[in-house]
Amino acid sequence: MKNQKGITLMILVSTVIILALIIGTIGFNSMSSVKMQAYYNMYADIELLDEKIAIYYLENNKLPIDETDTQNITDLISDYNLSNVNYNPNNSGTLYKINLDYLQNLSLNYNDYYIDEQSHTIYFGDNIEIDGVKYYTVPIDYQEVNLNLYQ
Repeated sequence: MKNQKGITLMILVSTVIILALIIGTIGFNSMSSVKMQAYYNMYADIELLDEKIAIYYLENNKLPIDETDTQNITDLISDYNLSNVNYNPNNSGTLYKINLDYLQNLSLNYNDYYIDEQSHTIYFGDNIEIDGVKYYTVPIDYQEVNLNLYQ
């Protein structure tokens, strides 16, 4: 009887395919995890900014903005689409860059944020894309308000 030692070509190919599948799955899951972490960082920044800006607005009766740096929302959000931008219908449409120097004791993950002058909705200057959906702000089910009633 012949003594067979070593690995056959078929076992070697099978092992390589299985390892490739495992590595691909781990890579895909880690990329999803990185994207979700970026989303959570943006979410935390917006929540913190919302609180700090509300306090600043109450104390100073103005927003902490750089009035020379304005953008139309369609310029900031190039793929403007009401369904995936989570657009607030109460926006004026003009966004101002938030001047972070006016806000104290602030530690953010990102530094590029804009605020709508009318609705005070905060938008991230870039976007976080997860599964083909781009997020610029915190997902909230915005309700349209007749602002003329409050003036």
